[in-house]
Amino acid sequence: MDKRALIIGLLADVGLPAAVYYGGRAVGLDVEPALAAGGCVALLRLAYVAITRRRLDGLAAVVAGGFVALLVASLLTGDARILLARESIVSGGLGLLLLGSVAVGRPVLYAILRRLNAGKPDVLDRWDRLWRDRPAFRRVFVLMSLVWGAGLLAEAIVRVPLIYLLPVDVTAALSTALQIGTVGLLVGWSLWYRRSRQRAAARHATTPETV
Repeated sequence: MDKRALIIGLLADVGLPAAVYYGGRAVGLDVEPALAAGGCVALLRLAYVAITRRRLDGLAAVVAGGFVALLVASLLTGDARILLARESIVSGGLGLLLLGSVAVGRPVLYAILRRLNAGKPDVLDRWDRLWRDRPAFRRVFVLMSLVWGAGLLAEAIVRVPLIYLLPVDVTAALSTALQIGTVGLLVGWSLWYRRSRQRAAARHATTPETV
C-alpha cells in the first residue's frame, strides 16, 4: 500500500458514510434509516477491503462489531443519535490501539509505516537496524504514537456530548468535519515534527533518520 492509496482510503472511509446519509435525507429518509444506510456502506467497504486483501484487521473487526452493536441499541431504544457514535468508535479504537501499543513497548505506528514502505527492502532493513541500535529512533515512533493516539481519543470523546447537544443533521456534518480536521491537524504536526528532526540532524552534521 502506498501513501496515495492510504489517503484515498481515508477519504472513502470518512466521506462515503456522510454522503450516503445526506443523500438518504435528501430523498426523504428519516434520520435513523439514513444513518443506518451510511453505516452499512462503511461495513460494505470494510468487507470489500478485507476480501480484496484477503485479510481483516483487528481494528476493522472491532469497528464493524461496534457499529452492529450501536445499530441494535438504536433499534431497541428508538434513539437514532446512538448511531452517530460510530465515528467515535473508529477514532477511539484507533487512539486506544496507538496508546496501548506504546504501553507494551511496540508502537503500532512503526508497523503501519513499515507496511506503507513494503516495497522498499533497503529502507526496511535500515529501519530495523536503527530500531535495534538507536533509542532515539524508537523515541520518534513512541512520541508520534502518543500524539496521534491522544488526538484521536480526544476527538472521540469530544463528539459524544455534541451528539446530544446539537440537532442530528448538524451533528452528522460536524462529526465528519471534526474527524477530517483532527486528522488534518495530526498530519500537519507530523510533517512539522519530521522537518524539525531533519533540521536538528543537519545542524549536528549527522544523517537524518527520516521516516
